[in-house]
Amino acid sequence: MSTNSMLPDALVPLLPTTPVDVFLQHALTGQPVAWEDGLSVAEIMAVLQSHRLGPLLCAQLLPETWATLPGELQTWLKASARGQVVLDLQQTLALQELLPLAQARGIRVLLLKGVPVGYRYYAEPHHRVKTDVDLLVGPADVSGLVALLEALGYTRSVGITGQLVNRQTTLARGDVALDVHWSAANTALFAHVLPFETMWRERLPISELGAAACAPADEDLFLHACFHLALHISYEFALVWLYDIHLMATRWPPEALERCLLRARQLQIARVCLACLALSRAWFGTPYADDFCAELARQSADEPSAQVLVRHLSRWQRFRLELQALSWGERVRLLREMVLPPADYLRRRYSDTTTWLPWLHVKRWLGQPGKADVPSSGAEGQR
Repeated sequence: MSTNSMLPDALVPLLPTTPVDVFLQHALTGQPVAWEDGLSVAEIMAVLQSHRLGPLLCAQLLPETWATLPGELQTWLKASARGQVVLDLQQTLALQELLPLAQARGIRVLLLKGVPVGYRYYAEPHHRVKTDVDLLVGPADVSGLVALLEALGYTRSVGITGQLVNRQTTLARGDVALDVHWSAANTALFAHVLPFETMWRERLPISELGAAACAPADEDLFLHACFHLALHISYEFALVWLYDIHLMATRWPPEALERCLLRARQLQIARVCLACLALSRAWFGTPYADDFCAELARQSADEPSAQVLVRHLSRWQRFRLELQALSWGERVRLLREMVLPPADYLRRRYSDTTTWLPWLHVKRWLGQPGKADVPSSGAEGQR
């Protein structure tokens, strides 16, 4: 454990240490910072792209800092911001078309991740990069929503789905991609944390998107943001997810954050939330009660979900954690879904509607790629 009792040693490499890190840290927290000769424009642009921070930095930079930037970086930042404005408009129009139709059919939809966070916590929704839109529905509504989207012209990606092997699917139309989830987490480690019915009861509207648009309550959004970041830390770290957590924790009164963390302790994810807060403070100065959080970290040190708080997890290690979180019956079901995926998946993967189905299974077991082959992932999608 690092000197900060909330931050595991394995995550210390994520702390801001490089000149690029420090430049971004100061710029995003409103501190005076000037461009220095040692900084690389290409490196800054690559970091902003991977961390999805271009539009936010464009909006946050102080005028005196902006004046010191190389012209190439100024141009890139403006283009990044304009691009997100256009994509946001396309996503908004798509949601304003879809959500009333879903509501009329009795399909309950919650917006997750970037869209509700962007509207509730950012100065402008387009400051928060959203490469796609996340929709959460109850398991019984998945087929109805997918059918509606296909009727609206969306094309479903090729990938294995099931109750356990992959709890989401992606549909796209033009530049708008919609991820349909039927669990708040795409892993058994966190699937129990936020049941759909619980979030639906506490939902809040997003009036800017119309009367049919709603999203989880603030507390649920915070918990989801924390375990979503934790699930990705072993193979991807995007600062935009950490900045979401910073904004949420900063806007709440201290007692609201403490109440949320006590709920996280009941759900066995307090260690994950505390690690996210510690990282958020290191990068953005996020406030929290040190003594309260240190004691909570001590109490939650043995939570099983804390096993994801490492920088590098192999596929086998992630699979082992998944199996540990499942019952024996669920393990059998997971293996069956992996080995014998649905016929529809195989037909679409190989663009083949006539071949004997067992032969398509054999082709897949032998590793033969399909014409429309898209690798599936056991981890959550990138938002």
